[in-house]
Amino acid sequence: MTEGLLIVFIPMFLGYLIKTQHATLLNLANKTAMFLVYAILFIMGVSLGQLDDVIAKLPLIGVSALTFTAVICLCNIIGLISFDKLNPAPTKQGHQVLPPRWKLLLDSAKLCSMVVIGFVIGFITKGTVDFPFGTSTYALVILIFCVGIQLRNNGISLREVLFNKRGIYTGLIMVATSLFGGIIAALLLNLPVTQGLAISSGLGWYSLSSVVINNAWGPEFGSIAFFNDLTREILSLFIIPLFMRNYRSTAVGIAGATALDCTLPIIQRAGGIDVVPLAISFGFVTNILPPILLVFFSSIPL
Repeated sequence: MTEGLLIVFIPMFLGYLIKTQHATLLNLANKTAMFLVYAILFIMGVSLGQLDDVIAKLPLIGVSALTFTAVICLCNIIGLISFDKLNPAPTKQGHQVLPPRWKLLLDSAKLCSMVVIGFVIGFITKGTVDFPFGTSTYALVILIFCVGIQLRNNGISLREVLFNKRGIYTGLIMVATSLFGGIIAALLLNLPVTQGLAISSGLGWYSLSSVVINNAWGPEFGSIAFFNDLTREILSLFIIPLFMRNYRSTAVGIAGATALDCTLPIIQRAGGIDVVPLAISFGFVTNILPPILLVFFSSIPL
């Protein structure tokens, strides 16, 4: 467990120490991070394709991922809407024009395609081609380092984040309901509760959850974690504008860890600038806790 936490937090801390206004360096960090996301998913796809009896396991992966997504998101919505009703804080403005969803869906499709391409190549080259041990872990270390650079240089005020109580409460409710949903999904699928808790701990951070769980239990469960977290991102594109006007915590909370990156523009356009501090504070909680929860639950013996 300690080793897993160090793998995540040391490169993030080292990256966070780098403060720069050099556009070329920041652009390089962004491009490197995106490339490594694709590379990690490709490697996971290859590993999945090389599994014994993989064709027979595909229905299990699909059913399991959809079950986790449906149960966890339902628990999130119930918990967050209850919070919104008890502590109402509707947005002060109407919805703005959102960017075309097809562009965002295309990005998600590209991520899925890397797993599929890797799967096909792994299936065809089974027994002849293999990546060196720990390749995905090394890629993850560099990815987290780049994420640390991005966090330091994106202009987020720590004071604004730490003192937004609604964002913190929203994050804690989202985490608690996700873990509860993971337990229910595991029981429905007849899986160990520990695996359900680990899979639900990604909170939308698919590049992290897929690698940690892949290293713990193999590419089958790594794929379940990936598709569970990616599906959350896709669903949030539609749910955020739907709930934003009257249930702002629900709208932000369904985004999970992506509230600090790809879904933040959607959140801002749907709810206005006044909802951004809530999203940042929430995203802070849901980006700090997944590494801890994932490593903790995946290190518990089944």
